[in-house]
Parts: sequence; structure tokens; C-alpha cells
Amino acid sequence: MSKRAEPLSWIELGVIARPQGVKGELRVHVFNPDSTMLEELAEVFLIGEAGEEPALVGIQSARRGPKAALVRLEGVSSREDADALRGYTLCVPRSALPELDEGEYYHADLIGLEAFERGESIGTVVDVLDYPSAECLKVQRPDGFLEVPMLPKWLDRVDVDAGKVLLKGLDDIPLQKLR
Repeated sequence: MSKRAEPLSWIELGVIARPQGVKGELRVHVFNPDSTMLEELAEVFLIGEAGEEPALVGIQSARRGPKAALVRLEGVSSREDADALRGYTLCVPRSALPELDEGEYYHADLIGLEAFERGESIGTVVDVLDYPSAECLKVQRPDGFLEVPMLPKWLDRVDVDAGKVLLKGLDDIPLQKLR
């Protein structure tokens, strides 16, 4: 790559959990289990430790396993090669994702949006958390953060183009103090 991409330009598809077998196949924890994107891609970027340049690698095969995706990457031919990639993230550039319909957005689009309640800025969305019961926006405030469920009771509207998310009814959402 000729220049370093901004962190938000990368979309994380999954993380390498461990080797699968002895011939270099990888067990990948996919962040969106309903997505078939890994099975459709010819190549993916591997991102390891902070500061490490993303590496473009070809995908030889990808299939769904009972609890994870099973992926074979070019240049990974042994259990040792696969084990060395444990913890690496499989990513694609944001531009590789399909276009969305009006009113739809990717979670990555929400990071950095300014959060408002009753017309006043209350903080910035710094993460989208995926809990079994609901997805939550993590809103950073000067004195801590809020985890706001992305449900109609609290989420009024998302306007990615305007750079803001409108929230409501936050009185019952506890502020988590910084430690």
C-alpha cells in the first residue's frame, strides 16, 4: 500500500481465533454471522498489532463451520503459520462494501457522530457494542460514557450525512464513570 488508510476506512469482518487442523486452515470468529462476504471475496486485508501495516492476502477458500468461518489464506500452509495469525483481524476497505438503501447505514458509519438529546450535544459515538439483548451506541461524554440501546425508546434518528445521532429518554441510562 502506498499510504496508510484512516482507521475508520477499514471494516472488520472477523478475527482469527485459532488454527483449524494441521494444513493452515483458520477458524475465524465472524462479527456478522449472517454475512456471506468472506465466502464471496477473493482477497482480504490482515491487520495485526497497532502500527503494523495491513497486508493484502488472497482467500483460497472460505466456508461456514458450526461455530465459526473456516478460511484458507494464500501463504498459510501449516498449523504453525495459522497459529502465528491468531488475533489478526480480517478487514476490507469501506469502499468494498455494497451500497446501502436510503436510511441504511453500517455500524462503522456511526463512529465519530455527534450525539444529541433535546437539541443539545451530549457527546460523541465512539463504538457500537453488540450485546445479545441489543446493539448499543457507546457515547463518550466528558465525565464518562453512556451505553444507549439502539432501540426506538432511545434512538430517535441517525443522520450520517449531517454527522449526528438524535437520542431521547436517556434519564434511565446510567452514566458510566471514567476510572
